[in-house]
Amino acid sequence: MADVLQLNTNSLQVPGEDRSASTSPSGSPSPSRNECSITPLTPSPSPRTEVRPRVARPFSVVVAIDFGTTSSGYAFSFTEDPETIHMMRRWEGGDPGVANQKSPTCLLLTPDLRFHSFGFAARDSYHDLDPEEARHWLYFDKFKMKIHSTSDLTMETELESVNGRRVRAIEVFAHALRFFREHALKEVKDQSSSVLEGNEVRWVITVPAVWRQPAKQFMREAAYLAGLVTPDSPEQLLIALEPEAASIYCRKLRLHQVIDLSQRPVTNVLDVEGSRPFDSSDRYIVADCGGGTVDLTVHQIEQPQGTLKELYKASGGPYGAVGVDLAFEAMLCQIFGADFIESFKAKRPAAWVDLTIAFEARKRTAAPGRANSLNISLPFSFIDFYKRHRGQSVETALRKSNMNFIKWSSQGMLRLSAEAMHELFQPTINNIIKHIDLLESGAVAASAGDNDKGSAFERREIRTTMQFGDTEIKVTAVDVATGQLVRASIDFLSN
Repeated sequence: MADVLQLNTNSLQVPGEDRSASTSPSGSPSPSRNECSITPLTPSPSPRTEVRPRVARPFSVVVAIDFGTTSSGYAFSFTEDPETIHMMRRWEGGDPGVANQKSPTCLLLTPDLRFHSFGFAARDSYHDLDPEEARHWLYFDKFKMKIHSTSDLTMETELESVNGRRVRAIEVFAHALRFFREHALKEVKDQSSSVLEGNEVRWVITVPAVWRQPAKQFMREAAYLAGLVTPDSPEQLLIALEPEAASIYCRKLRLHQVIDLSQRPVTNVLDVEGSRPFDSSDRYIVADCGGGTVDLTVHQIEQPQGTLKELYKASGGPYGAVGVDLAFEAMLCQIFGADFIESFKAKRPAAWVDLTIAFEARKRTAAPGRANSLNISLPFSFIDFYKRHRGQSVETALRKSNMNFIKWSSQGMLRLSAEAMHELFQPTINNIIKHIDLLESGAVAASAGDNDKGSAFERREIRTTMQFGDTEIKVTAVDVATGQLVRASIDFLSN
């Protein structure tokens, strides 16, 4: 028995209630680009057209975009030499003389919503705007998490810029992807001895494992809007899970590059053990700790083919470094008042961005063994605005807050002790540890259940076939042991 999922117009949600087995009539129209149906990776032919064998497209280059919450970048390789990976090297802005393999995920739009800049250029341009002028420009950063946190994601979902103005999220993502496309293709052409056609490029965009299907489809639609590929060639774009991409990389590593062998007794056997590659006896967890999310996968390498076997479903949560930023903002609200912080963000948006950049720079130098304090510069406009707003100095507010691990420097800086930084990091770290513990216990329990012949649960091998159409997905499931059809359904919205 096959279940068919009908898709809502102009929505990225797949309804979970109406799962009656049906097929679309042969004359049903194809969805428009404003509709966000599940686009087939290998589109099924229309009943009216002649069925022709599909020929694999010979891609010449693969470009992979790591679209991160806080930082983004890309890499590419030519199919004739896939082991040679070229990291991106052309970023506008940033610190002079410093090679940046990633750029901040920041986008700046003009007051009339035209693209101005991305990355370091966007950050620096926004910083240099006159405070009054900056209130009319639209600056977006760390906007990727909005896609994960929105439960009713659609093509009309909006993002709020720093100054409070709202723009459709699909347009913000398309601006960023379009920038990547132009940037990457220019560098690819510089490295290529031949002229590349647009259909010779295979694009890969990585997304968190915890993203639901609507969010993944949203990213695909943004790529179409950005011109990476066309809806007629969906196979030219691959949406890959971030931790699985990391796990494929781990497959090429030697054991000593992953496991700390320094504490083990040095023996000739250990030397051989440490230099060997992963084999079928090795099971490993990849924890992809990013800016917005932490994704976990559990894999095992299958020999001799060297493929990856998924031992446990990819999982994770919003436990990335943004949690530390939110903890810092909560600390500022506790000291200076939530109403003041909200007012400052609205009235002095560029200065607020400067403050978050200053914290980000110091956050990256924090370490468990560090004992000395960290200085975080407060913008002059923050100090002045607080005095006008509250009628007292920042130093007075710090004294009244009774936060002994935060001091005021006469040079206009907050001095955060090692204890203060620990307090900011700890909630996020605890979430990561808790999730890994749950994953390990779940994996152990599943393994024990597989080996327990007396288990109350009977294991069944079900073989499924999914047929992707223009407006529906048809699923057929068969019990291998009995040959009987079984009921099957797809849930794109649950974790």
